[in-house]
Amino acid sequence: MKITVRELIEQLEKEDQDLEVYFGGLDFYRLKDRGGHLQIEFSQLIYKDDDGSIVVINH
Repeated sequence: MKITVRELIEQLEKEDQDLEVYFGGLDFYRLKDRGGHLQIEFSQLIYKDDDGSIVVINH
């Protein structure tokens, strides 16, 4: 799924600005401009394997 930064901001503006954002146990690391898209990075390595299952590796 892809969403624009504008769409994300519009969704976040609807929420109480003092709420904490929960990433399902993942540790937020940074936002990174990847030349055409903004990547939200976490301290964990996250990817889909060949079967389409999500793999999370803590390091």
